[in-house]
Amino acid sequence: MPDVIPSERDVDVLGHRAKIGILVPASNTIVEPEMAAMQPPGVTNHVSRMSRVNRPAHDLEKYKKFLGASVQMDDAIDVLTACEPDIIVHGHSVDSLAKGMSGADAMRAHMQTLGGGIPVMLPAHALLKALDTLGQPKKLGVLTPWMPPADEACTAFFSEAGYDVLAIKGLQHPTPLHIATAKPELLDQAVDEINVEGVECIIKVGTNSSMSFLVEGMEARLGKPVLTVNVVTYWAGLRHLGIEDRLQGFGQLAANY
Repeated sequence: MPDVIPSERDVDVLGHRAKIGILVPASNTIVEPEMAAMQPPGVTNHVSRMSRVNRPAHDLEKYKKFLGASVQMDDAIDVLTACEPDIIVHGHSVDSLAKGMSGADAMRAHMQTLGGGIPVMLPAHALLKALDTLGQPKKLGVLTPWMPPADEACTAFFSEAGYDVLAIKGLQHPTPLHIATAKPELLDQAVDEINVEGVECIIKVGTNSSMSFLVEGMEARLGKPVLTVNVVTYWAGLRHLGIEDRLQGFGQLAANY
């Protein structure tokens, strides 16, 4: 029997609509299960891990120095591209925000070059796309898991993009791994704190705290959109590929747009 000659791009049996490549830090335990819960039929997720994030909470100068540097990201992309994903979504938000809009653009270009032209969706770009989709609510309340230097960088990013951060709260987790211990009660209380007068939209950054399953309840309670980064980044990745499935249970953005 003659050898079977594969087509230029054979169709994956399970990921016949799309294969989503996901980059996460080594210590991140939340991105993978949350994005798995959002997979539409015919879409598969494939995760590659970067190395440990080194941002010492006890030394804020060093903490600030290491913002914006995804550790061993290039190696993780090299491993990820072996499965030929249709897009790479980056499950690490602070690095895409830390160096402003030009830094996010440069990071995306670098990643796409490393990936041989595979499109990349960064949290920074996904959040701006989400805000644009919702009609650009200008006044924001922002929740982070970070220390003050990262909160400052986050505020600067949204300010540069034309938004007003009326309130920001950093939960100041001591390590990246500890971020995943944030319980629903803590997140609900923190969101209520940043829902100050005038806030039109709540944004949650930091991919290692689980808020995706809380968004619907928060929006019902607050009467305004709540954008949490894992939902937003995965949603933006799907929409970039032309996959328009409505994702129920993760808030109005994913369900309606």
